[in-house]
Amino acid sequence: MNDLCLVNTPVYELQDDRLEPPLGLLYLATTAQKAGFDVSICDLGGIEKDLWSLPEASMYGFTTYSTTYGRTLELVALAREANPDAIMVAGGAHASALPQLVAEDFDHVVIGEGELAVCELLSGLTKEKIITGYPVEALDKLPFIDYSFVDTDSYHRIVDGKKSFTVLSSRGCPYGCLFCNSIVMGGHKRVRFRSPSFVVGEMMGIKKRYGDVNFRFGDDLFGGKRSWMEEFVTESKHLEDLTYRAFVRLNQCASDWGFTDMLAESGCKHIAVGLESGSDAILSAMGKGITAQTAIDGIRQAKAAGLLVRVYLIVGFPGETWRTVNETIDLVAKTKPDEFVVYPLIPYPGTPLYNKPGDYGLLDVDEDFTHYFQIHGNKESQFVYDLADVDRVGLQKMKDYMVDELEKMQLSWARDSKGYV
Repeated sequence: MNDLCLVNTPVYELQDDRLEPPLGLLYLATTAQKAGFDVSICDLGGIEKDLWSLPEASMYGFTTYSTTYGRTLELVALAREANPDAIMVAGGAHASALPQLVAEDFDHVVIGEGELAVCELLSGLTKEKIITGYPVEALDKLPFIDYSFVDTDSYHRIVDGKKSFTVLSSRGCPYGCLFCNSIVMGGHKRVRFRSPSFVVGEMMGIKKRYGDVNFRFGDDLFGGKRSWMEEFVTESKHLEDLTYRAFVRLNQCASDWGFTDMLAESGCKHIAVGLESGSDAILSAMGKGITAQTAIDGIRQAKAAGLLVRVYLIVGFPGETWRTVNETIDLVAKTKPDEFVVYPLIPYPGTPLYNKPGDYGLLDVDEDFTHYFQIHGNKESQFVYDLADVDRVGLQKMKDYMVDELEKMQLSWARDSKGYV
C-alpha cells in the first residue's frame, strides 16, 4: 500500500485531456519520494469513468479546480472504497480559493504550494484541517522531476513539431491582473527563480533519457529578470539544439534591452502573450500594466526577432462594448500575430471579480462552477454573467464576431496551428 496516491481528475470538456502530465503532482510526488515516502500518481486525464481505478493508499491527494470539483468528489468516494481509513487531502486552485468550503469534503486542505505541506502531513508533523502551504524559497533545492511516475508516451504536447516536456524556471508573477487565477496560488507575490544552470541541467537530463525532444516553459512569466535572462542565454549554449516556447509579457518584448533577441538566441521559437484587449480603457481596468502601444511594439519586436507569436484575448471585461471589441480586432490586424485564442472572461473563485462582482459590474453571476470553462470542445465557450449594458447573449455575439474577424485575416486558432499544441 502506498503512503500517498496523488490523483489527477479528468477534464472531459477539453478537446485533448492528455496533452501533458500533471506537473504539480509530479513535483509533489518527487519531493515526497525523496523524503522517503512510497508515492504513486494516478493520472486519469482522458480516462473514461468506467475505467477509473485507484490503488490502495494511506493518503490520497487531489488537485482541485472549480469546474471539475464535483468530479473530484466522485474520485474521493472511489478512494474511500479502496481504503475507508485513508486520509483525503485537497490542494490546487479551488481549494486555495475556497478552503472553508472544501474542508467540508476533505480531511485536510492545503492553500498554495504543496511540497512542504504534504511532507509535513505524511510525517505527522501537522494535524491542522486547513494548512497554509508556504512557498519553497530556494527552488534549486527541489529535485528534478521524476517522470517515471507517469507514462510519458501517453501525452501529446508538441513544440516545433516534436514531443515536448514542460519545465519551470520560476514561480510567481509580480503582476496582479484582476481576472488571473494565478493570484489564487500566490502568483502575484514575489517571484522566485531557479538558477539558469539548474534549469539547463534538468533539460539536459530529460534529453539524455527521452531523446530528441523540445520544451515548454510553464512559468506564469518567463525571463522576468534581466540578469537571469542574460545568464540563461550563456547556459543554454551547453545544450545542443535547444528549442522551446514560453509565456512572456508584451512589456518585456517591448523593452529596450533586447529581450526578444535573447529569447531567440537561447532557442525560443514561439511565445504566448496575454494581449487580452486592444482598448487602453479595458487594459487599464484589468490592471494589465500595459497600453495598446506597448502591445504593438512588443509584438513587432518579437516578430522581428523571428519568434512565432500567439496572443490570448479576452472578451467581456466590464466596460466592453462593440467599440472596444473592434479596437482589439484593429490592433491584431495591425500587428499580425501568428496565432490567437479568444476567451470569455471567467470570474474564477479567489479572484477580485469573484469576491466582489458587484464592484466590477458583474451581474447575475452563475454559481454553477461546471460552466466556468474558458474553452471546451472545439472553440466553444459561454459567459456566466451579465454586464449593465450587455447581457451574456450579447457578450457571446461579441466573442463569436471577434473569432470570425480574426479568422478572416487567416490567423490560426492555437489548436489549429501546425507544430505547437
